[in-house]
Amino acid sequence: MSEENSCKNIILNALLRRNPILVSGLVIAPAVVIADSFFDAVTLVAAFSVITFFTLLVSSFVPKNIVYSIRIILYTVIGALVYVPSAILLKYLMPEGIEAMGVFFPLLITNGLIISRSESIFFLESKGHMLLDIIFCIIGYDLAVLIFGTLREILGTGMIGGKIIGMPIVLSAFQYPFGGFILLGILAALLRVIMVTVKRINQK
Repeated sequence: MSEENSCKNIILNALLRRNPILVSGLVIAPAVVIADSFFDAVTLVAAFSVITFFTLLVSSFVPKNIVYSIRIILYTVIGALVYVPSAILLKYLMPEGIEAMGVFFPLLITNGLIISRSESIFFLESKGHMLLDIIFCIIGYDLAVLIFGTLREILGTGMIGGKIIGMPIVLSAFQYPFGGFILLGILAALLRVIMVTVKRINQK
């Protein structure tokens, strides 16, 4: 596989085929509980992006010959070290949003993307491909959460960004975690349908 095709494949996998939340089902709980509006979704993706990127970047230097259980502990320690400056920065930039995240903010240091992807994919690649993979996995998660949070706000409150848009019907259930799970399932199914449809078209 050429370098160009390899990079394209990494990007498509991260954004669509193996989207962290809509396909792989990673880091669902914070999205369902926190991202019930556009602005709350922005807060979550900011916190997730900063903590995940720098934790994975530093963790890439952990030697692979270390016992698996010790590596997992080291990833958590690295995440905790990354969390401290990240918390200071994010609480300065968006204090109300970070405060509203509660316990889900510090729990991001142990999010599933860090553990599963670092062990199964990221560190089997070259450093360049790994960095590309990390960036687009984070972007894939962020885009999905932003769309998810915006739709929840529109469907659940008839507003977007806190501004009324005149929805004829408001389904407040989408503002609750169980409604979030339902909407997330619908979006995951929709993405699967789109990917299957595109694949069939390309095969003709």
